[in-house]
Amino acid sequence: MSDSLSDPMRSLVDRLAFLVAGALLGLGLYALDIGGLVAVPFAVIGLLVFGELYLFAAGDD
Repeated sequence: MSDSLSDPMRSLVDRLAFLVAGALLGLGLYALDIGGLVAVPFAVIGLLVFGELYLFAAGDD
């Protein structure tokens, strides 16, 4: 599916995937009562930073 997307759209989809993964991880941690409510924004920000570093290392702008 991602082969048919343009480069800017593929980059947006990748970033949105990291955002959703961070939100799901944060909600999972919150549901397990690990870290309380602050787990959600920290997980989202952490995975967004990880995603940006991954995309930078992979050479994707």
